[in-house]
Amino acid sequence: SGVLLYGPPGCGKTLLAKAMANECDGNFILVKVPELLTMWFEESEANVCDVFDKARQAAPCVLFFDGLDSIAKSRGGSVGDGSDAADRVYNQILTEMDGMRAKNKVFIIGATTRKIIMHEAILQLGRLDHLIYIPLPDA
Repeated sequence: SGVLLYGPPGCGKTLLAKAMANECDGNFILVKVPELLTMWFEESEANVCDVFDKARQAAPCVLFFDGLDSIAKSRGGSVGDGSDAADRVYNQILTEMDGMRAKNKVFIIGATTRKIIMHEAILQLGRLDHLIYIPLPDA
């Protein structure tokens, strides 16, 4: 299972994920989800596979997906609006997450500023099933 960090922009979600990796003496792999999308058919899905392969090779590590809401919000969009590519990437991420096992020593963390629009599939048990709100710093 993994963690979804959510909160307003600039509250330190990425820094917190880096700190988690550091505390565990693990590697940190940052994935900016919008950058996974390309204009070439199936290349985006291959990018997702590459990211998970790198994480397995770098284990123990924290695999951090920043901006998950950028693809979750477009699920079920109309044909031709570009959301079909985002849907394929999102489905590939879900498939790869399902294929991860505890023995791989890869901990997955996602981040979003808009938890309310996250598709429920990624919040299921065994995926990003722990939700942590990160507020803005108060000091």
